[in-house]
Amino acid sequence: VGWSFSDQEEAAIIDMRLGMEKSFIFGSRGMYFDPLKNENVYFTGGIWGQAPRSAELPLDTLAESDLIELCAKAFTGNNGSKRKILIAGTGLMEALSKLQYSKVLSAGETRVKWGIEFKEIVSNFGTLYVLHSEVFDACGHAGDGFIIDPNYLTKYVHVPFQAEKLDLRASGQRNTDAVVLTEASCLVLRYPQAHIRVIGKNT
Repeated sequence: VGWSFSDQEEAAIIDMRLGMEKSFIFGSRGMYFDPLKNENVYFTGGIWGQAPRSAELPLDTLAESDLIELCAKAFTGNNGSKRKILIAGTGLMEALSKLQYSKVLSAGETRVKWGIEFKEIVSNFGTLYVLHSEVFDACGHAGDGFIIDPNYLTKYVHVPFQAEKLDLRASGQRNTDAVVLTEASCLVLRYPQAHIRVIGKNT
């Protein structure tokens, strides 16, 4: 098919990053002993379980007042920043896109921050940068979202990203090149009260 080794590496890195994103958001913290390697394997806990607060949104009857209440809950009582990120599944994104906005709550502007393009929702309480994520769909949370305060989100890297080339020809295992990609890291909400889960409900 004309695929080069670099094409396969790129596909493997994309798959790896997708798996990491799922773990960073919805992962379950734990430890497993691998008897073949005779070592412990650690699983990271996702930020979904770290946030102590939740807010419900009625997806099928979503009104501007519901979104204003969400903004009030997300931006008050926690001393967080006035600009936060809403990562939304497809169901929640669709409900937000159907809303009719007014002068009190405006939407539609596009902002580029950290090299990512966001849709902007501006309220009197603060600004939400909205980003659609299919990771929520893949993990059974298509109608849900997560509001993150980027000022209080930290990534800890225990083993930096690295690529290790294996010489399988010399060892007689197979006639191919191989590269092992490795990174051990986790996300932590430094100030959990500044973040909030958004649970989409259908009435």
